Formats: sequence, structure tokens, C-alpha cells
Amino acid sequence: NLAVLSGNSRAGEYMLLAQAIAEARSAAPVGSANTLLTPIGRSTLAGYLGHGRVLIGVDRAADILRVIDIAQREKLNIVLVGAAEGWVVARQLAAARVPVLIDGLENLPDSFDSLGATLENAARLNAAGVAVGFSQGGDASHNARKIRQLAGNAVANGLPWEAGLAGLTAVPAKALGVSDRIGSIEVGKLADLVLWSSDPLDVSSTARQIWLGGKAMPMQSRQTLLRDRYLRAAGPLPRAYP
Repeated sequence: NLAVLSGNSRAGEYMLLAQAIAEARSAAPVGSANTLLTPIGRSTLAGYLGHGRVLIGVDRAADILRVIDIAQREKLNIVLVGAAEGWVVARQLAAARVPVLIDGLENLPDSFDSLGATLENAARLNAAGVAVGFSQGGDASHNARKIRQLAGNAVANGLPWEAGLAGLTAVPAKALGVSDRIGSIEVGKLADLVLWSSDPLDVSSTARQIWLGGKAMPMQSRQTLLRDRYLRAAGPLPRAYP
């Protein structure tokens, strides 16, 4: 945890980040009392520094500029996650060609890092030429399906509909370096498709059919089973019983 190691100093965190990058690119032996990374940590980070994408969670405008500076100096391919104040430095993000994955529902500051949070963040970033995708915090692990709601809210607050859909498909695929396989419907790419009942960015629409790699997936889920159980006619036993 960089916050703990740095004594909750932002300047200290940048120093530790620089040290971690230097260690990952160094051939010096591991195990010194002053070493920050473990052998596995060093090899893992080295792989990302070489050819991967480094996702950095950051919200404050000043920190975003600092991260851009570090990425340019260290020649890193970065993707920003969060970027609540990204609109403040949208011009610099566009110039650096840094994609962002934002939370389309973030409109109130939950810390001093996001005092400038606004529902128009996505629209303003897109207008400046920044590639905008979406990311969830908090309940993302068990509510990933809500990510299209984030895109829908961004569209409701000024983001063009096409950009909202791209933020769920083409933008994250390109940002993560897999756009040669997924992210758009093109000859030669994986046939990962969803047939929606209506607008996929409308929270009331549902997925009628999903194909992964061209193969139709079963559409039964725990939610559909519960729906069917409680919609059926009442019997001698409560509906909780089969």
C-alpha cells in the first residue's frame, strides 16, 4: 500500500512509484533492505512496462497531470481509471492521447481528490477529444451489469449516444490493447455479440441473446429463475418451494 509506505504523502507516493519502475527495469539483485519490490513483483511490473497497459486510479486534476508527466518520461502506456476531475485537464489528456475509464454516476465529491466531480465529465472529455470508457467502483464485483447504466447516464448528461456505446465496446478494447480481437463488429474478430430488446443504454432494455465466439449462450440465470418462480400461479405451498 503506497499510502502507508509513503506516510500518506502524495509526493512520497510518486517517489515510491518512480522507485518501483526503476527496480522493474534494473538488473540489480533483489533482496536489499532498500528494495521495494519482490522478485515476482519486479518481473510482473517489468512485463507491463514493456508491452502492457498500466491502469492508474487517479481523480485529482493535479495528480492526473503528474501521472501524464511520469508516463511520458517513463514511456508507459497508461489508462486512467476514475478521473473525476479529468474534464479540468481534458486538453492535456487529449494531447497525451491517454484514454480514461470513468464512473458515469460520480457527481459529488467523496474526498478532496474529487471536488470537481460532475455528471458532465464524460461529455466534456469527449468534446475535447479524449477516448472515454466506463469503470465501476465499489460494487463492481457483483454488479458489473450496471456498467451500461453508467454509459446511459453519461449520454443523458451530454455524451453523444455513439460515444456512449463505444465507451462500452471499442474504447476499452483499444485502451487495453485487444482491439484486434474484440470491441467492434468486423470480419476476422471474435463474434462476441448481444441482441438487445431495445436501446442497450436504456436501463429497462434486456439482453435477448448473447453469442460468445459465435456460439449462442444459454440465457437462463438466477435472476430469470427467480422471475419465473414468483410469476407462476400460486399453489398449495409458498412460491419459495419448487
